[in-house]
Amino acid sequence: MKVPSEIVYFLIIGIIATFFVGSALESYFCECLGRPCLKNKICRNHLLWTVNQTEESQCFLNCLRDSARCQAIFHNGLVNTCQGHSVELTELDNCHDEEGSNYYKKCSSKMRNCREILRSGQHATGIYTIYPDDDSNGVSVRCDMDTDGGGWTVFQRRVDGSVNFDRLWTDYKSGFGNASTEYWLGLDNIHKLTSQRNVALRVDLIAPGPPKRSAYAVYSKFTVGDESSKYILTVAGYSGNATDELYAQSGMKFTTTDVDNDYNSGNCAISYHGAFWFNNCLFVNLNGLYVAGDVWTGIVWRSFSGIYVSLTYTEMKLR
Repeated sequence: MKVPSEIVYFLIIGIIATFFVGSALESYFCECLGRPCLKNKICRNHLLWTVNQTEESQCFLNCLRDSARCQAIFHNGLVNTCQGHSVELTELDNCHDEEGSNYYKKCSSKMRNCREILRSGQHATGIYTIYPDDDSNGVSVRCDMDTDGGGWTVFQRRVDGSVNFDRLWTDYKSGFGNASTEYWLGLDNIHKLTSQRNVALRVDLIAPGPPKRSAYAVYSKFTVGDESSKYILTVAGYSGNATDELYAQSGMKFTTTDVDNDYNSGNCAISYHGAFWFNNCLFVNLNGLYVAGDVWTGIVWRSFSGIYVSLTYTEMKLR
């Protein structure tokens, strides 16, 4: 039996429309690409609903229809089941293996950190805008997308001495400098970024030559408290080749020339011209003066540079 041409036409249009609608719906969601990845997993926490016999595009649509609550979905392509969840999930939630399951969360144009920017498909090291929390205005940062898998949000950078780091509490609280050269992201923003999830810290250092020498330190745990705690520092889980010089700073409050929270009888920020989480002064002073020659007021990571050699490059970054 010959099928009327009008029916063929509408069938073709329907197939094309279904394809483009599915693609459009999928563009609202981001597949889990980072660590931990929930591909071939299924989770029970924060479950809103489960719908059976549902294609993936319909699963996306179900979540968008419940957009006030639904933030993520699991869809199993083998059995066509769809789950809606009220929050973005991690493997810390109640999850187990399920072959064929794919996890998607809602995409946002407001990325909170460089890790999210990397996961969105942008892989070039450079300057990006992040939003450290839902209430934040955008702030420019340098994203290191090359080092150790990328996704590092740089919050402190010294490269040429173009920015004065001998500043007061209010400056260190809100941030200063230029993300293209030297800057400090601000203690409020650092606190917000380290409050999101488990966060690691990496510090990259270069000492002057000849020959120039480089070193790095990584801490698997890194948090900075809020202003009521005086931005107390916590670091743990050291690895690297720069030696663990932050061990004495962990647990310390931040000190500037006008707010003294260190254990020294004086004020380490005044003595060494740079605000930091000082203990009894000079183990580390990455915010010291950018100077050349044998000086004790420069940029110091004691075991690597010594206290009389000022570093020429530092980056502190989190992921």
